[in-house]
Amino acid sequence: MRAKLAGRSRAYGVFCEVPAPEAVEIAGIAGWDFVIIDCEHAPITAHSLPAMVRAAETAGIAAVVRVASNEESAIQHALDAGAAGVQIPQIASVEAARKAIQAARFHPLGKRGLNPFVRAAKFSAMPVGDFLRRSNEEVALILQIESAEGIAAAADILELDGVDVLFVGPYDLSQSLGDPGDVSNPRVFEAGAALAGRAEARGVAVGVFANTEDDARRWLEAGVRYLCYSVDSVILLNAMRQAAASIRGLCPPRS
Repeated sequence: MRAKLAGRSRAYGVFCEVPAPEAVEIAGIAGWDFVIIDCEHAPITAHSLPAMVRAAETAGIAAVVRVASNEESAIQHALDAGAAGVQIPQIASVEAARKAIQAARFHPLGKRGLNPFVRAAKFSAMPVGDFLRRSNEEVALILQIESAEGIAAAADILELDGVDVLFVGPYDLSQSLGDPGDVSNPRVFEAGAALAGRAEARGVAVGVFANTEDDARRWLEAGVRYLCYSVDSVILLNAMRQAAASIRGLCPPRS
């Protein structure tokens, strides 16, 4: 996925809130490019994460893990489990961005803790040199910009090496801008669209979450290349509602 984004292609994904490998596998079978396994808001534990990453590999979909916080241990755990990328919430300063880069990259790009016996290194079956090289070359780093402070710091963050995507979090950004929950607000869109132009000039993709097709289209037209559309639980709920209404409609109640 990192190579795809570096080649200026688009990638389409979905958030995974259902804490089950089957949810990840279904997303892959359905044809998404990536799934964001949400360890920030969903009840996904350290114990269940490796199986969900393994399910993504089985289904041919990139597993991006949104960690709970910008902490070295959280980032390292996701990457050691074999994630194709890690997504860090609430990045609002150059210092926070630099901290994330240091935790996600091995020397000489960063200071990620090195354990050659983890799943990402095939439990030591992969030569250490290959593990270091492949991790630095292939793992995607996505930083979430979801506050007015983050938008203000974005130009300086883009001067750092090692960031693949700046991800606009519209819900938290709408709250930071004084319109909580209004993710279609022009102020939210204008902030993200301006960021897209600056990021592309630096070879960094801009990502966003969209929960409607209209919002998704607007963001794509603004230059977003890493689009996360909706949430697995929401898609399931909507499909269940539609199916229930349709099946009841086959035989209208007798008058």
